[in-house]
Amino acid sequence: MQRLRRLFAGDFIDTTSHRDKFVALVGGVAGLYLSLEVAASVVEGGALAGLVLASLGATAVLLFAVPHGALSQPWNVLGGHAVSALVGVAVHDLVPHPLLAAALAVGLAIWAMHYLRCIHPPGGATALFAVVGGTQVEALGYGYVLHPVLSSVAVMTLVAVIVNFPFHWRRYPASLSRPEPPGDHAAVNSALERGGLSFEDLEFAMRELNLYLDMTEDDMARLYLLARRHHEEADQVGADDIRIGECYSNGPVGPGWLVRKVIGLSDDDRVIYREICGPPTAETGGATSREDFARWAHHRVDPARLGNGE
Repeated sequence: MQRLRRLFAGDFIDTTSHRDKFVALVGGVAGLYLSLEVAASVVEGGALAGLVLASLGATAVLLFAVPHGALSQPWNVLGGHAVSALVGVAVHDLVPHPLLAAALAVGLAIWAMHYLRCIHPPGGATALFAVVGGTQVEALGYGYVLHPVLSSVAVMTLVAVIVNFPFHWRRYPASLSRPEPPGDHAAVNSALERGGLSFEDLEFAMRELNLYLDMTEDDMARLYLLARRHHEEADQVGADDIRIGECYSNGPVGPGWLVRKVIGLSDDDRVIYREICGPPTAETGGATSREDFARWAHHRVDPARLGNGE
């Protein structure tokens, strides 16, 4: 069953709270209803139903369920729909075969969104609808781009800003949820470098895996730094945790980095240690109180990893 679940659902993690899910519900209803009112002023009946299926419902899911996703940001939403609508209308005018035109419209929209860095999956449906939307959409011509596409999507985007704003952790656009001062990107990069990584390393890893992650590079860096901090804090050493034969380090690899192995505990409860890694010093061992050793020790170290140069 676990293998079957992994096959169909993957191993993606959902950490959203019940409150977040309820906000998504309210935002989805409000945003979609208002955008449909705008769209209904241009297209009616079956055409309106087609427009719902084509793009607005899917955009609502992205804006209110994953407001911090890269594919949900304003440029992706507005730019993705706009370029897809333009491509769809142009292909409809140039390619007489309807099925071929539909396929070309979606494919070219994907291609254009990639290069314009505004990938938004519902944009594919917007391009498709420009080709197969019927006489009402055909009569709009390039006006289809502005109204109903951009007008209805802009209304939904505004609703997303308003609905998410009271909740600081999910404010939309994503930049509003981070009140860090200018230069925060540089601060994150500096923290990454202290940890032995850089943004270029993260980008290299993504290119090697050929990934398009639905998160910004700052988000990736913060994810790495928070995970590392949690790991190190969970492994912090207390005075009562010190054991003979275990190795401890005073922090990440860098200037002043040391690894000490506890080789004994004296009768007066002092820790006797030997330095086994770090810059060469005249002193390769010593003894200190448990409290002082625990204050020095940042985390435990697996001796097997030291043999791999880690």
